[in-house]
Amino acid sequence: MLPAGAAAQASTDTCSIVAEIIISGKRKTRDDVILREINIQQFDCIAAKALGSELEIARLRLLNLRLFNEVLVSWEAAGNDSLRLLIQVTDRFPVIPEAEFEFADRNFNVWWTEQNRDLRRLNLGLTLNHTNFRGNREQVGLTAEAGYTQKAGLSYSRPFIDKNKKHGIGASVFGLQNKEIWYKTDSNKLRFYRSDHIFMQRRFELSAWYTYRPAYASTHRLQLTFQHFWISDTIAQLNADYLGEGRLQQDVVHLSYRFEYNGVDNWNYPLKGKRFIGVFDQRFALSGQYWQSSLHLHYDHYISPWNKWYASMTLRGRGSVPQQQPYIFRQNLGYEYDYVRGYEYYVVDGSCFGIARFNLKRELLNVQIRLPIRYFELIPIRIYSKVYADAGTGYNKYPINDRLYNRALYSAGFGIDIITLYDLKLRVEYTINHLGEKGLYLHRNGE
Repeated sequence: MLPAGAAAQASTDTCSIVAEIIISGKRKTRDDVILREINIQQFDCIAAKALGSELEIARLRLLNLRLFNEVLVSWEAAGNDSLRLLIQVTDRFPVIPEAEFEFADRNFNVWWTEQNRDLRRLNLGLTLNHTNFRGNREQVGLTAEAGYTQKAGLSYSRPFIDKNKKHGIGASVFGLQNKEIWYKTDSNKLRFYRSDHIFMQRRFELSAWYTYRPAYASTHRLQLTFQHFWISDTIAQLNADYLGEGRLQQDVVHLSYRFEYNGVDNWNYPLKGKRFIGVFDQRFALSGQYWQSSLHLHYDHYISPWNKWYASMTLRGRGSVPQQQPYIFRQNLGYEYDYVRGYEYYVVDGSCFGIARFNLKRELLNVQIRLPIRYFELIPIRIYSKVYADAGTGYNKYPINDRLYNRALYSAGFGIDIITLYDLKLRVEYTINHLGEKGLYLHRNGE
């Protein structure tokens, strides 16, 4: 909030020195973590005409830390052509027991329609994730899960281990087992096999990674993962290529390099800016000496052509070699974020794919509800209506009983996005694809 006379001073001064930075409201986060993120530092000289935009950039950067529910950045005159930067934050709750209620299938619609709302296909568990351990943005996570997948795991990451806050490390260990798994793809559908008596799959995974973040928006990550797969002899008989040549066990060493440039305004739900992600993966299956090299590219571009209107374009692509692979290496189009909207019921396994997405959104609601409850003082609610169109294709040199491989896929639709406290998102979309299929789809993640 500007003191009396400050606005007049800002309009006449050509440059003001940041004499002091005052941070208030935080309960645990260290000052140097906050100062690392913002674009303004002590003794910087800021032009008066740029002061408003610089303060807004600082505010958005601190929100992207996902440590605060609210951030206010202002200034006050300090005399002699100088100013004090005032940063007031409202903490999030650092440790929230996250009750896991997830579908074993790739999305809600597959579970609701194709799996007939089978309650056995739900995962119930608990994750304790401390997002700001010791106030350094360190994350410590403990996961225990029961239901369709029985899973236990532990993870730790520290974003900065050096004085200049550019280098970080992390590690995780997980184990899981299932009595039902998908064992092959047929007619662009995943085929499942279940036993109520024995486990069909067990997997152990150990990972370690190193991160280098030289600037605010750019991050490099090098990760090494060891995976041990075990499947029942029934799965090996149903699909001898699952682990390759009828094997019941397989060890996989996975080396990946990821570069991310995140130049958008809000990392959780961007409306303006650009983002680029490139991932190179090298996998080695030790039994049978299988290997796979793949490159995954992602580019987003967000603009606001008019007040409360937003448009975006997303391009994604992946290519891998060689094309003959064990089944566990063939996941391609239709998994996680890599799908054409309107084809949520299908997968296109293979060696490469390409996707283009286009959105036009209108802000319908943007309110903040204040409550006298610690860590829930401010509950934001934002709702956007949208229309969109997607196009994509997936390539497989060895398709089996397919109708979607190696051909153009396209769709269009409309929907709403709901965003609220603690990065929670809900997408409700009605889409028509090129097959003439129409459906209402629900998603809890971003696009």
